[in-house]
Amino acid sequence: MSAGADLALPPEYARWQERLAHEFFDGREGLPIVMFVDRDELSLLSDPGTDPVRSLSSAVKQLVRVNQGPSMFSHVLRQETAWLNGPQDKPPPTLPVLALSVLAASEMRSDASGASHNYYIRFSRALLPDGPDDLLESVRYALRGRGSFANVAGMWQRLDRWLGEQQGRFGNSTIPVNPPRSRIGFPLSQALVRRSDRAALTRFFDRLDMRGTGTPSPTALLELLKVWTHNRARGFSDRFVEVLEDPGVQDYLRPLVHDLATAWDGKVITADGLRRLEFRLALDLDRGKAWWVIPTAPGASSDLLEGSTDGVEFTVLVTPDPYSSMFETEGMPPVGSEALTRGLKARGSLCMAEFQPRRLLVMTDNADAGGWTSVDAIQAYEEHVFVVAPEVVSVVEGALAVAADPGWRRMDDGIATEMLHNYAIYYGVTFSNANSLEQAVQLLPESLAARIYLGTAVRPRLASGLPLHRNLSRNTYLAGGEPDLELPVGTEPRDVAVVLDGDKHQVFRATMFPVPFSRFGPYHEGTHTIEADGETLVFSVLSGSGGEYEPPGTGGLSWRDGELSSAKQGDVCGALAGEDSGTDVILARRGAVENWLVHRTGQATQLEEPAPPSFAPGVPFMYFEIRRDRGAWLLQKWSKGWHVTRLESGEPAFQTLGNHDRDVWREAAASVRTSDRLWPLYISAWERARER
Repeated sequence: MSAGADLALPPEYARWQERLAHEFFDGREGLPIVMFVDRDELSLLSDPGTDPVRSLSSAVKQLVRVNQGPSMFSHVLRQETAWLNGPQDKPPPTLPVLALSVLAASEMRSDASGASHNYYIRFSRALLPDGPDDLLESVRYALRGRGSFANVAGMWQRLDRWLGEQQGRFGNSTIPVNPPRSRIGFPLSQALVRRSDRAALTRFFDRLDMRGTGTPSPTALLELLKVWTHNRARGFSDRFVEVLEDPGVQDYLRPLVHDLATAWDGKVITADGLRRLEFRLALDLDRGKAWWVIPTAPGASSDLLEGSTDGVEFTVLVTPDPYSSMFETEGMPPVGSEALTRGLKARGSLCMAEFQPRRLLVMTDNADAGGWTSVDAIQAYEEHVFVVAPEVVSVVEGALAVAADPGWRRMDDGIATEMLHNYAIYYGVTFSNANSLEQAVQLLPESLAARIYLGTAVRPRLASGLPLHRNLSRNTYLAGGEPDLELPVGTEPRDVAVVLDGDKHQVFRATMFPVPFSRFGPYHEGTHTIEADGETLVFSVLSGSGGEYEPPGTGGLSWRDGELSSAKQGDVCGALAGEDSGTDVILARRGAVENWLVHRTGQATQLEEPAPPSFAPGVPFMYFEIRRDRGAWLLQKWSKGWHVTRLESGEPAFQTLGNHDRDVWREAAASVRTSDRLWPLYISAWERARER
């Protein structure tokens, strides 16, 4: 885009106009436009070897006459008038002046050049980087006292109007219509969110699960962002964290963050636009092995990542696996001491993967990874493994003694050291007492406690309960089975005012343990509201599923007068489980001639079908449950052939097969017919094993 080709712009000014137009307006259709400029951003746009601020100010002074007082911008305004009389198919020729005004706003903090509110001396310094004090004061007075900066404010307003007239062709304006700080509010609104902050915001949006639950209101979004960054920068710049708590600029920041959230495409990126991936540590405690895994990301493509660790360079090929939450990887480095203590990073043409070192790693079992895998947060009631650096072993062990449920153990140091280079490993760690956990966190050093995330909710949400009509309504619950409330958890104790149905007020401590709202009933049938952290959550209560209606997927069992029967007419009939429920087990049909559990190693273990339950005589039980972690596949032999059911995702890793393993494979491989695209990989592995 050549913005100055049809106008009589001086050469240096025209080059900057073209660079800025390309940087902020090319290829931005439908996206929010944030014209952020600071010294680092200018260095990316300027010629190599030049001082970016002096280069831009020199270009601007080709049209701006600083010695003409109130009319210093008259030549720029003439160029803008000529543009207004033309086709206006390119941005207005005022971009270098506007960029310089944002540069001044980006340096609005208390320093040697004046108090944080004194914007005009910074703009004067941007115009005249080497100007004497008396000239700087003269320009400052012309900008503020004699009103010449009103011309710059007008340029911002005309840019905003032009973007609106283009209907998103060059992007959507984030310039405020009536900024609270009047004229300087225009550049200030563009100086709050830099490129790295926009990348960090994509992580925040991802944690909010906005693609599934929608975008919160601007006010609620900013409040949740404050919780998210409480005592942890989360990758945001120091300046962004500073302005996030500044009431004077929140009126600018609130709509801007909301615009970015609304336009978010679901991708988590780095500051330079690469997809952000994570190395996560994985452990097999039984076999004493440690390795790296990389969770996949929505829409991610294959890439070749290059990095180095322990003085050795490595190249990792990552490929999305449609059957797994983890990338398929080739060329992963070993888990070395340098990566654990200093971190690990690998960069490709599309993605960048990183591991941030911690002195305390929290791990949960992950079937796709094939072992215990590092995660971001401790979850109530779930079993965890703790990996602890040697210098904090004693304090973490003391915290576990206070907070964890009985039954946790420390792994033999010899085995742990062989796996993880002097790190201690604790297994069987579960938390089911909120007060004890809070007490334990207070015992930890602040640097360590700040990295412990309790729970994963980053916005208030309804959880658990007995939902009805999931196919028709997201938040309808059976009376007596109302939902719990999960509150975002900060690194320090946080009290949240909660309002039920507009008139019942109570303050709750935000913890990883949900607030059991079902205990606050009874609730009348109809709609209820819960207000917390600036958001309003709505749920409905019904005493039954609604007459003769049977939701799709309900079974044939019901409760009537405290007895279980096979009649569908009862007090409670069937159930619809939540989206995440039942993922740990599968239902297998009874009556097979043989049942075999097949492992990733190719080895097969015969499975005895459990006896039918005896607590409900006369009720047919056609299925039995099998935990998914029992193996990779369930093979069932029927009179008409073999049937296979996938238990967990994972590529085959065949080992030596015994005679009964080979007999099972020989029969099943010739008989099984399935559309599961993972099964052919096992057939290929069997064929290779058969030839050995």
